[in-house]
Amino acid sequence: MTGPVLPPVRQRGRIFASVFVDTFGWGLFAPLAFLYFSFGTGLSFSAIGSAVSAGTLASLPMALVAGWLVDRFAAKSVLVGSNLVTALGYGLYPFASDWTLIAVATFLVMAGDRLYWASWPVLVVDLASGRALDATYAAVGTIKNFTVATGALASSALTVAFGHGAADLVLAVNVATSLVAAVLLAGVRVPTTRQRTGTDTKDTPDTEDPGSGTQTGWRGALKDHAFTAFCLSFMLLTFAWALPATLLPAYTVEIMGLPGWVPAFFLGINSVVITLAQLPVTAKVSGVPRERLLVRAALVFTAVFTGLYLVTGLPATTAIVLLVPVLLAFTVGEMISLPAANALVASSAPEAIRGRYMSLFQLSWAVSGLLTPALAGFVLDRGALWVCAAFGGIVLLAAAGLRATAHRVAARAAGPEEEEETAAPPPYRPDPARAARDTGPDREPPPAAAKEAT
Repeated sequence: MTGPVLPPVRQRGRIFASVFVDTFGWGLFAPLAFLYFSFGTGLSFSAIGSAVSAGTLASLPMALVAGWLVDRFAAKSVLVGSNLVTALGYGLYPFASDWTLIAVATFLVMAGDRLYWASWPVLVVDLASGRALDATYAAVGTIKNFTVATGALASSALTVAFGHGAADLVLAVNVATSLVAAVLLAGVRVPTTRQRTGTDTKDTPDTEDPGSGTQTGWRGALKDHAFTAFCLSFMLLTFAWALPATLLPAYTVEIMGLPGWVPAFFLGINSVVITLAQLPVTAKVSGVPRERLLVRAALVFTAVFTGLYLVTGLPATTAIVLLVPVLLAFTVGEMISLPAANALVASSAPEAIRGRYMSLFQLSWAVSGLLTPALAGFVLDRGALWVCAAFGGIVLLAAAGLRATAHRVAARAAGPEEEEETAAPPPYRPDPARAARDTGPDREPPPAAAKEAT
């Protein structure tokens, strides 16, 4: 399967436009977000940092609340709400003159982020299926990567032109882009065939699905031991993402003794390669089962940390040259794993509680995000071997965990193409509702005598 350049998702123009607009605003303001509070508050950086950390920590439970909201009110509604909450949070920034208001503003911004990442993958699976999921997640990643970089460059240019005065301007643009993204998403038409918990009856946390006899609600998600074990294994894999932004700057400059421009240079390479290659790579590996892609990515990351250690101590020029293929391998691991992981979880979850499943999955990032800075600081103080052994060892454990758990989750995520590989097709029975749902002005027609194009 070669796959289209852009996935055949209904209303993809409106959806991708919302991603572009929203992410551009974030990229525009992100370089100034922390500094913004120092411009007018007079607070120390330590006070600002503690307020931001407090707001971020308080937002963690919102990841679980987001899952319930998605199942109760639908992914599109929560996604629109996430943009509105984010706009409100950023709108408080000019008035955040003390520790408490900084924490509240940060909480709202991060709460919007939790709502976004619990609802966005579910909206995609409401609109697409099969390998179109992977392609859509890859397209979103490409757009986000490009627009964050573009926004950051624009922010730098405005700062050069207007100095500190640029901060208020880019903040206003960021609020406006969040609102525009909400309007664009509000106009997306989503099929209403999905059954959500609590639509017709009282939405209790733990109920029985009368159609299947299985538990729904949080108990149903938490008692899915195969899925929770998969999330734990994937959480170990997310430690690898500490390399570009957290580990690499200190490692290359302080431990390897390389020039200060090296970390930014490699971050730029990573950004450019993902922008240019993410969609082609996703199409290239579309014939490989998602669970295998995750295990292979974990092994690639393990090799990256091994390579990072091996080039340490070499002359500066040689080390920089050899770091290029090492860090390109890291980028390949990113590109093959992220779309596959999101598609695997979104398509494997029971339809009625898909939001809860996705919110549990997103906690993988949140937990590692809390633990990574402390671990990174500990091992960086102890040298190259500690850094590479600790993070490489964690990722190797992730490979073993994913090898044992991902295939059990993938068995439930089999779409039309995956089913063809493992079982004879059932007798064809037309489904008028499905046929109506899968056609539209932005949906490419399926090829003749074939199952639904994915």
